[in-house]
Amino acid sequence: MESSGKQPEGGWGWMVVFGTFLVHVMAIGSYRSLGVFYVEFREVFHESAGNTSFISSVFIATILMCSPIASALSNLTSCRTVVMAGGVISAVGLGVSYFAQSVVHLIITIGLISGFGNSLMYSPSLAMVGKYFDKRHATANGIAISGTGVSMFVLSPLFQFLIDEYRWNGALLIYGAISLNGCVCGALLRPLHLKDADKDNDGKSEDEEVADSSKTCKTIIPFCQKVFETFDMTLLKSRHFLVYNLSLFGLTLGNAMIFVHLVAHAQALGVEKTQAAFLPSILGIMEAVARPISGWLSDRLPVRKLYFYMVGCVGLAICNIAIPHSPTYAALVACMVFYGISSGIFYPLIAVLVRKYSGGSRISGGLGWAFVFQGAAYLLGQPIAGWLYDATGNYDMSFYAAATFIFVSVVVLLLLVPKKGKSWALESGKPAADVPHDECDRVVGLQARQLPDVTVTTEGQTNPAFQSEM
Repeated sequence: MESSGKQPEGGWGWMVVFGTFLVHVMAIGSYRSLGVFYVEFREVFHESAGNTSFISSVFIATILMCSPIASALSNLTSCRTVVMAGGVISAVGLGVSYFAQSVVHLIITIGLISGFGNSLMYSPSLAMVGKYFDKRHATANGIAISGTGVSMFVLSPLFQFLIDEYRWNGALLIYGAISLNGCVCGALLRPLHLKDADKDNDGKSEDEEVADSSKTCKTIIPFCQKVFETFDMTLLKSRHFLVYNLSLFGLTLGNAMIFVHLVAHAQALGVEKTQAAFLPSILGIMEAVARPISGWLSDRLPVRKLYFYMVGCVGLAICNIAIPHSPTYAALVACMVFYGISSGIFYPLIAVLVRKYSGGSRISGGLGWAFVFQGAAYLLGQPIAGWLYDATGNYDMSFYAAATFIFVSVVVLLLLVPKKGKSWALESGKPAADVPHDECDRVVGLQARQLPDVTVTTEGQTNPAFQSEM
């Protein structure tokens, strides 16, 4: 247990980053590697591309859309407890998948049960990184989420090897055993306690302001107040937070289409199975390298993080357009290299921008709601790509549709670009004097106010508050 008057910016925080890195290896990277199973599931269960895509889309959608539940449980108990429980639930879901006789069975066991377990590991671990780091948040976050790239590099060929040796159900059983290591990741998330420098402040506390904003609900249904506080629903009143999440929805909708169909698209071009399975690995290793570098650069270069993020989105859309025009394996490899670099540019900044538009002390709730938008996009993205394949007989239209969604998400982001006369400090990330604090830094009941630096938290990390500057 650590006690401090400010965020440590290191120390045990690097062990928290390592634990979050491992969570990304097991939880999120596995989703991107499920494309190897996709071909096997179609052959074994004789299902259409759209129906088979629901396995992985429900899996990732459950991970993301259950994030508010994971955040609420973290507030009630602790991030450490929730992550360890998630590792056990995920392993149970994958183990029961061994006995699957239909796609519906796999949607329930992999998609819902294992997906919920991974959700309990995912958002609490990311939130803990934001609690240990402030000025170096993008750097720490970039290192943590690079686990997804490492996972794609390792798990895709590993899954193909396990399928060849033990069939698809044996491979799922072995992966279930690997998921139990989520308990180890959770053990690394040591609770952080901060001393209150402004405990006797005469202004209203955050809880009092939230209470004011939901006084009507409290009068009608007393239970509503507790729900509002637990799930941090007042964030949905912030225009900037909603605009960013709508953009994130479009970006994720397009990004979701590639992973389940990439291997199948390569095989349709005549690429051998093992070579096709290495395409996600190439993408993954490029992401693993690009994400920490991108996070480090975004913390140091005099460029707004929003613009940095938009560059990566545009690059991703261009890569989706290029994939259908890549008839050879070498051309597909080149696309994966640039795809990994583009993805590595914007991914480390998702949690950073969520923190900017929700506030440092509400990062748990902000991430929870952001992941709901992402989960809805993942739920729709892959089946849409599958249905486009069923309608056209090839995957080209799926990649074009993905590029369109991503370009639209960039257009939506233009609404967040400061207007003329309103600028952001390029190095510190603090809002300039002409930008109201409640526009991008902090929103509680839609009231602007000056935040205290820190506040007291309990062992369960209930409503932690940190410095709001980036």
